[in-house]
Amino acid sequence: MIEHLTAEQLEALMDALPIEIVFVDEDDRLRYWNKPETRSGGGRSDMLGRDIRQCHKPESLPRLEQMLDDLKTGRKNEDEFWIEGLGNRIMNRFLAVRDKSGRYLGVLEYLLDFTAAEQLAESKKDSPVFRAR
Repeated sequence: MIEHLTAEQLEALMDALPIEIVFVDEDDRLRYWNKPETRSGGGRSDMLGRDIRQCHKPESLPRLEQMLDDLKTGRKNEDEFWIEGLGNRIMNRFLAVRDKSGRYLGVLEYLLDFTAAEQLAESKKDSPVFRAR
C-alpha cells in the first residue's frame, strides 16, 4: 500500500507521529529519522549514512554491539532502555525489522516521551471517554 503515497505524504505522516523514529539498515548505517528539527538526539543531516557506532558515545558501544548482535541473530526481536533526566522519562525501544522470509533488514528505534504523554493525559482527564463494547 505504501506505493500509493507520495514521498511528501509519507514524510509528513512520519513527522506527524507523536514519537521519534530512527531506522538503521542491515549494514548498521543510519538511514532515516523523523522530526529532524525537534529531535532529542540532535539529528544533524551529515549523520545520515554513517555507521551507527559513530553516532554514540564510546562508553555505550558495548551495549549497542550486544543489542545489534541479538537483533540480527534473532536471539531477540526487541530491546529497550529508559532515559531519565532533566524532568523527562523517555522509553527508547528497538525492534528488529525483517522481510517476509525473516531476513534481517535493520532496526527500528522509537522514542516515546512518557512525561509528555502523562502531561497530555492529565490535561485531557475531563474529556469525554468512549468505551468499546
